[in-house]
Amino acid sequence: MKKNNKNIHGGGALILLVQTFLLTAITLFCVIPFSCRVSEEGIIFVGGDYNSPVLEDVNVLDEKTVQITFSEKVKLRNYTVSQVIKEISDSSEHSETIELSPALKAASGAYGKVEADCSLSEDGCVLTYSVADRYEVGKAYEIFSTVEDRAGNSLTFCVPFCGYNACIPKLIMTELLVKHDKNTSKNEFIEILALTSGNLAGLELVSGSDGEKKKFVMPPVEVETGEILLIHLRSLGEGCLTETDNLDEATAAYAQPGIRDIWAENEGSALSDTSDVIILRKGTEGEILDAFMYNDKKAEDWKKPKPYAEKVYESGIYDSVAVEQAFPSSGASSTKSFQRTNAADLRAAALNGVIEEYPVKYDDENWALLKATAGTL
Repeated sequence: MKKNNKNIHGGGALILLVQTFLLTAITLFCVIPFSCRVSEEGIIFVGGDYNSPVLEDVNVLDEKTVQITFSEKVKLRNYTVSQVIKEISDSSEHSETIELSPALKAASGAYGKVEADCSLSEDGCVLTYSVADRYEVGKAYEIFSTVEDRAGNSLTFCVPFCGYNACIPKLIMTELLVKHDKNTSKNEFIEILALTSGNLAGLELVSGSDGEKKKFVMPPVEVETGEILLIHLRSLGEGCLTETDNLDEATAAYAQPGIRDIWAENEGSALSDTSDVIILRKGTEGEILDAFMYNDKKAEDWKKPKPYAEKVYESGIYDSVAVEQAFPSSGASSTKSFQRTNAADLRAAALNGVIEEYPVKYDDENWALLKATAGTL
């Protein structure tokens, strides 16, 4: 009997072992989302997809349409388009006692939700978010959405964008003060002349020496043909106020009554004292509207600003990328600026509906280093 009992117990153990192996194999088959095979040494993984789709590009096509491109075919799970609300959408508040942070609630449509449709391209890689009316020019929005690929890997994202500006004015830079005086708060500024009417929303001023992180994005302001603007690149001292309705509100150095003064939220340095490439461009497309290059003539080649000088050359505004093409910066100060000497003539022609060429090609005979006049051509 003892021998028979041992055989029975041995058989039961074998059955239990087989059952355990089968259950393990079935479980592994169900939970591993990739192919595998079993060898004498164990399980060998031979493939799989754990990577989420990659968001590759965001493009504001027009006043009604935004497109987002992904690295692979995706399926849309959900989406919300909402306005960006200051001090809510950009809030950093978070607590374990609240369900969602204010920023996340805003992104997910709790505030300022915009009714929008979303469609997927035939190849499944492009999502198009559109509205029946239009996104307001220069107004900030965000798209909060979740997509997944064929393997079930998901990506949740929040993409900010601005309402498309379809009415971009023709602008030129007419005066540039590139040095600042900390004792008198005479800070760097760029004077701009509007050759046509339009909206400034999304236009950018960028310096080759400062780079993209310090670019200035213009606010959604309507301008008229012949209007003069002053973009102040450093906010130091009293009276640094961006003017919307009252053009006499700003009182800081170089602010001018009756001229629209716009201040960058920057207290640090702006522009190079001796050598730089200044570009005025469309933010969405990068198209250059105007440019000015200056150099101290000691350098044999551009350094940090060189990529910007190359873009200016490609735009046709300058005939060469060489530093010799740049205006000499010797003598520039907090009271002496680079000035376009034919600016008044260009303004008069524009008011009469005459613009001979645009962008306006650089001609060193039309520039001079003179006492700063800020707001008076």
